[in-house]
Amino acid sequence: MRIMMVTASLGGPIDAANSVDLHIRSLSHALGERGHRIAALTRRVAAPPTHPTGIEAIFSTRVVFSSLLTKLFQVDPVVYLDTLRVLRTWAPDILHLHNFLDLSLAPIAAAHRLRIPVLATVHSYWPICLRHRGAFNEDRSCRQYYAREVCAPCLVRGLRSHRGVRVPVPAVSLVLRGAWRARQWVLQKVARFIVPSGVLAGHLRESGYLADRMAIIPHALPQENFVVSARQPNPVARGPHLLCVGSLLSGKGVQFLLEALHLVRQVRPDVTLTVAGEGVFRPALERLCASLGLTEAVRFIGHQPRSLLPELYATADLAVLPSLSEAFSFAALEAAATGVPVVATTVGGVREIFGDGATLVPPMDAPALAKGILAVLSDPTTAAARARVAQERYLTHFGFETMVNRTDAVYAEVVGHSIERNPPPESGWAVRLRIRSS
Repeated sequence: MRIMMVTASLGGPIDAANSVDLHIRSLSHALGERGHRIAALTRRVAAPPTHPTGIEAIFSTRVVFSSLLTKLFQVDPVVYLDTLRVLRTWAPDILHLHNFLDLSLAPIAAAHRLRIPVLATVHSYWPICLRHRGAFNEDRSCRQYYAREVCAPCLVRGLRSHRGVRVPVPAVSLVLRGAWRARQWVLQKVARFIVPSGVLAGHLRESGYLADRMAIIPHALPQENFVVSARQPNPVARGPHLLCVGSLLSGKGVQFLLEALHLVRQVRPDVTLTVAGEGVFRPALERLCASLGLTEAVRFIGHQPRSLLPELYATADLAVLPSLSEAFSFAALEAAATGVPVVATTVGGVREIFGDGATLVPPMDAPALAKGILAVLSDPTTAAARARVAQERYLTHFGFETMVNRTDAVYAEVVGHSIERNPPPESGWAVRLRIRSS
């Protein structure tokens, strides 16, 4: 089968790949080993991306609209024309989109024109609540849904804060209503949506997506450059050590972890924290550290290669995942795989990953996060037992081969249905033979 992967970014060393890139690269490699032919369509960048293993060709497209305007206007005309050109050049059997709104809905429309079936994996929430600093509104305080209804005041605020553009709410509301009708028409052309968690599937159903077009396939952790290390005992000389791994964006909730750490150290002043990750929010977090008097207690070590993460997890007494929203967290999978005790927020698919194997607290609640951390540190025996439960759950439910098998089965189902609906035209000889025989 010829499969075209569509994503906003791809390329670079696998050790530096983000979670979406990592998923695409590892899935493409596994599918290539099964005899499928894989190509990719991605956003045009200054430096051409390197070819990941398993991907035989990488095509690029220009993007005219900014990310925010792409979400608003739905279709980028240049992406549409570029996608048509690429699909005619490489002629895939199926188009597999990842974070499909990053390049607008243009690839879906182009594939529909050429009668190529479309599959879309949903990696993240969009729209998101800009009032919550770029996180999906898990507590439902905003009227906004995944795709059916965007809160116009929320988007107006985002345009003002991100672009310095002031527009009236009624005008934006009118545009959004028209955009939703266009989006409804285009999304009906997607044969299947692959969703990594039941929670995200529920949000999609609330937004009007058809349940029979959704396939819940949890992401799995690729094994490349991630060899689980044995747990290392905590030296008596030092106090409890916390670890937080993830991009330094406001939606990852590290600001609430720092506030929680300030409360924790009032009870346990020997607790320290290492933050592994990089992002635009780092300067703000470092200023918050200084204002809370945590400069000596917190280390920001920047982005770490995946090959070094198992050692970080192995030497930590507790991993903390304070995200404000997650569709399906790779950091949660990594923590579960390594057997480290975990305190995490009840967002997205986190509960589905850990089950009863972690201490879960509400998002955006520093006191609750501090209480959860102190509860784990006060009873390390119970925390270790729960971590083993999470590790066993990971091994049982999140196998990489299982994910590839289920994805491959969805490909076969979608392509088979497409052939039934759109049979290839008969040749002239076949038509004449059929007429003579009748």
